[in-house]
Amino acid sequence: MNKFIYLIGIIMLIVVLPRTASAQPALMPKPAKVIMMTGKTQLNAELGVHISKQHQALLTPLVLNSTFAQQFTKLDWRGVKNAQLQISISQRASALPYLGMDESYKIVIADNSIKLSSRNQYGVLRGLASLSQLMFSAEKPRELTNLVITDAPTYPWRGLLFDSVRHFLPIEDVKRTLRGLASAKFNVFHWHLTDDQGWRIALNSYPKLHQQASDGLYYSQAQIKDVVAYAAMLGIRVVPEFDVPGHASSIVMAYPELGSGTTLTELERRWGVFKPLLDPSNPKVYKFVDEIVAELAGLFPDPYLHIGGDEIDDTDWQANSKIQAFMREQKLADSHALHAYFNQRVAKILAKYNKKMIGWDEVLHPSLPKNTLVQSWRGHHSLAAITQAGYDGLLSSGFYIDQPQWSSYHYRNHPQQPVKPSVTANAVIGHVDFTLTRLKGSVVTGDITVFESDDDHAGIHAIVNIVGKGAFITDNVTKTADNYQLLIDTWLGPTQLTFNLSNTASISAYVGNTPYAFTSHGADKVSLIQLNQQLIHEQQRVKSGNVLGGEATIWAELITTDNLDSRIWPRLYAIGERFWSPASVIDERDMYNRLDVMNRYAIEKIGLQHQQQFIQRLKQLPISSKDDLNALVTFSQLIEPAHYYTLHHLAFLRDEYHQLAPLDKLVDVLPVESLTLKQFDYAVDDYQQSCDDQQLLLLHSKLLKWQQLLEREQPLFLAVQQWQASYSAILLALKQHDKLTKQHLVKNNNGTIPQVIASINRLKKARLGCGQ
Repeated sequence: MNKFIYLIGIIMLIVVLPRTASAQPALMPKPAKVIMMTGKTQLNAELGVHISKQHQALLTPLVLNSTFAQQFTKLDWRGVKNAQLQISISQRASALPYLGMDESYKIVIADNSIKLSSRNQYGVLRGLASLSQLMFSAEKPRELTNLVITDAPTYPWRGLLFDSVRHFLPIEDVKRTLRGLASAKFNVFHWHLTDDQGWRIALNSYPKLHQQASDGLYYSQAQIKDVVAYAAMLGIRVVPEFDVPGHASSIVMAYPELGSGTTLTELERRWGVFKPLLDPSNPKVYKFVDEIVAELAGLFPDPYLHIGGDEIDDTDWQANSKIQAFMREQKLADSHALHAYFNQRVAKILAKYNKKMIGWDEVLHPSLPKNTLVQSWRGHHSLAAITQAGYDGLLSSGFYIDQPQWSSYHYRNHPQQPVKPSVTANAVIGHVDFTLTRLKGSVVTGDITVFESDDDHAGIHAIVNIVGKGAFITDNVTKTADNYQLLIDTWLGPTQLTFNLSNTASISAYVGNTPYAFTSHGADKVSLIQLNQQLIHEQQRVKSGNVLGGEATIWAELITTDNLDSRIWPRLYAIGERFWSPASVIDERDMYNRLDVMNRYAIEKIGLQHQQQFIQRLKQLPISSKDDLNALVTFSQLIEPAHYYTLHHLAFLRDEYHQLAPLDKLVDVLPVESLTLKQFDYAVDDYQQSCDDQQLLLLHSKLLKWQQLLEREQPLFLAVQQWQASYSAILLALKQHDKLTKQHLVKNNNGTIPQVIASINRLKKARLGCGQ
């Protein structure tokens, strides 16, 4: 790594206090069980390793290729008595990773040695990942605290959807992402290879797909096989997605005879949902699917194949007389039934090639084959419908990392939603209907009922019903003056709603750090009996099917090779922990402390480029010195991109929401979350609890340093046009940070939010509470 970039990275990091010997290690995902012991184990620079002869050929490549091995000058293979690292397995598993493989492992560090044991080679991979992290966070080189780790994953399916279609991402990006996934103990790489904007895989059966619908940007079959083998060495399954019958513009452009009506003469460049669909009444379509699946089966050995199945605009189906006649003949009542018919036919084709079908939640239908795995992108209410219908499910809602979101939001999002505490209403306080207006797309509507409870969870509660998204129950409700305010986690992100029970009110809602137009008006109260019936229904909802886990998604509308890592890392470590660690692991502050360490680990040991990509973008500015660059890096810690899909919607309003739009703004590669501000806010929390003058002095000192930097570098910041609005608002707030006057969040025209202003406001409120 460039030494200068590395030094910049140190500036971007949070100072973490040294851990005591008895402290839990900074591991992510957090293991199921860690027992700390007294004493230390000092490993030699030339590490002696023992593996039994019968497993040497299997395990030696895994050890040599591990990040753990890279931290030693040499590995020396020895007998068990002379080896500091002793690795043992009880059996050899399949050479290819598979669903339900045993990934458990045990690490014992004691008596100046390490013993890593597991059932098979996949447990060894996960154990080596943990050992590598332990080595990185050691206080002295190669000196580890004695401990025992007993670990196994909570969910067998822990994936990332990787979109190579909207913007093509080279193999180098794919392999680097796979290395990152392995370091976070993910085991599925869901490769999205076809969509409206392109076809990214060379197939012999229908060559016009990659010849005419890819701009020449596609993966060869040799590259596909190489990636599958590379992923397997990391214990990661590769599951391809072949999107049908919708998101089919590229297919219809190359082979118009397969479409339902709309034709294209060139590739679709815009983002969104489009009309071209495959024609379920056309026998040629099923021949096409059969021959495509046959080739994909030869490239991707995993038993699962994803067919997409989402976002069907049925306009062409409705307008096509041939399709309508076919529906009458087959007694298909509507487009949903026609879609289900298509999926049944596709499932039979997949079975012919020993493939199991995965589809997005729109494929759910009573006639859907029961061995279909259904993936929910629309929320927990959809996942509940999936599992109640008897299907296995995956959750992706809440893990859409193409959206800027705080890691804590993802961290609270459990695939198997925890059983809700039993809350009974004893009085209805009030009821409102509301409308939240987005910059693009339909408005979000619903209603809120505020009620009191006097049971074990006494206090003010609310239930929020959002049309099409289900109900959200929360006890995070406060009353200020005439208004109520509540916080819930929705598919939009952490959502703050402020409303008046009596009058019509227009008060901005907040989705994460971003304001949205929000209007509420009082409505007739629901009855207490009706409310309690709904509470019982929501709290006792039982999933009859099985949730296999979840997948984060990195859709690539605003992603290129220049900013890929900055949108994935380090947040994906928090999501990886949610998929791996027990549901009882919920301490957000502890998670953020470990995420600080993992941020450095990802850069220095795994080679992930989220920091480097941001620095490269800053270097494109007209700056004259390293001091200028350092100042810009420090300033970047005080802002975050606007949350949810705000950046997408702003691009749409600028008529830049398409494949050819430049993604050259600072906000396009700005770190998604400021870990510096997160630690500052935790320090504010500590002060609020203690009202300690020394803590207040330290907080003010930090604000003063930021203020001095901004004042000293004023010409530089005023020259960076994309940050001028944020700079002016932040400098004003810093100058007034010791005054108890209210400041408001300000959004500039590039969608960045001066998030530090919210932190300053929190400190002001804490001072008021402490009588300062």
